Amino acid sequence: MDKRFVEVYAGAYASGKSETALNRALQFANKGEKITLVDLDTVEPAYTLRPISSELGNRGINVITQPDSFGLGEAASYITPMQMNCLSTDGNIIIDVGYGAGGLDILDIITGIEQEKNLKIYIVINTAKFETSDKESILEYLDFSKGSIQKEWKKFSGIISNTHLGDETTAEDIIKGYKKLKGAADEAGLPIIAIGIDKKLKSEFENKYDGVDIWVYDRMMPKALW
Repeated sequence: MDKRFVEVYAGAYASGKSETALNRALQFANKGEKITLVDLDTVEPAYTLRPISSELGNRGINVITQPDSFGLGEAASYITPMQMNCLSTDGNIIIDVGYGAGGLDILDIITGIEQEKNLKIYIVINTAKFETSDKESILEYLDFSKGSIQKEWKKFSGIISNTHLGDETTAEDIIKGYKKLKGAADEAGLPIIAIGIDKKLKSEFENKYDGVDIWVYDRMMPKALW
């Protein structure tokens, strides 16, 4: 398992962290590679990957989440043994955690994660959101999020630029968002790993922008809203 990767995606509410996580998984599934997507978003259990897990499975992704009988309310914090032991799964693994500063705390329940050699934690930022709308607020949010981490193995490995305004998003919005984020990322000492774009804007971008990979999203999370 030394050659595999384990990627965690975190971010503020409506940053697009779940969309980023599932589309990252699709990148590998579309190439016929084995990939497991772990749903560990316990912050808002009514809006997780669970409702679209069958569709993702049909597209070649092994999804680990709560069963359909999973209840809400007090039971919403229940974690299954498969989620806790997800690192025992063969192949590459992508983990979607809850939003906010406490979202990464769920990683503590995963067996063996502190010893995982290839762990990368990425924070997804949407500069169209008020809390991350300019350089100062982005830096403040990064500090706020890092404050919840505390442990060295939980430090951020990089940022995903995912500026969007839903269906109204334009290529100009995405580029402006990236430029806002870049100044903050440079000051924070974190690389921007990728720029997320909707597939309808694919023709307006090359494979890279400013040397950063473009990730094309098939936006599926609207289907997950119960």
